[in-house]
Amino acid sequence: MSDRRVKHSQEVVTQAKQLFDLGYGHSVLARELGISEYTARNWRDKYRQGQLIGFTDMGRSNKKFSYEVKLAAVLKHLEGVPLPVVMTEFGITTRAMANKWVAAYRVSGPDGLKPKPRGRPPKHAGVETLEQKVARLEFENEALKKLQALVDLQQQGKLKL
Repeated sequence: MSDRRVKHSQEVVTQAKQLFDLGYGHSVLARELGISEYTARNWRDKYRQGQLIGFTDMGRSNKKFSYEVKLAAVLKHLEGVPLPVVMTEFGITTRAMANKWVAAYRVSGPDGLKPKPRGRPPKHAGVETLEQKVARLEFENEALKKLQALVDLQQQGKLKL
């Protein structure tokens, strides 16, 4: 698998639209135009959404979906509705995004679709909870009592250091 993206000419995309208009599927399109099945299937999904022409600029926007939309789309697909139909209905631009949501739902349930915090978590250096502070002060108090007892013993002459 290549990491390089292939940018197809607008002419090839127009030919793809014409073949889809004639009722051809993505497998025939891939063979006829010499493109990958993966690309042909993505173009078919875009065609069904009415977004194929101008496709070379599509899919690059960072469209955000709410938790509710993600959950509704995944549940509809898991009820048996084909993924391309769900994608069209909810305006999901890529099959990979929809598959990612389904996988997250299967692993973590509805919580897997909730937004994750972004960035590095903040460091809480120097900030202690109430329980930590109480434990630290109790420890210091015990240490000071023992130290005071040693000082008292030394002053009484019972302990030589």
